[in-house]
Amino acid sequence: MEWFAQNWVWVLFFVAFLAMHLFGHGGHGGHGGQGCGGRRRDRETDEAKSAGHRH
Repeated sequence: MEWFAQNWVWVLFFVAFLAMHLFGHGGHGGHGGQGCGGRRRDRETDEAKSAGHRH
């Protein structure tokens, strides 16, 4: 308990870092369960090009 009393700031920092990583990095959009958003958009545009669609 003495160690925690001396290092509570680092423990708080670690918990905040872990929470931000798990819940989306705040304003960065995070992981969001969409995988790699850029790759998905590229695949969709490639499929649209091959089908003859233009946007």
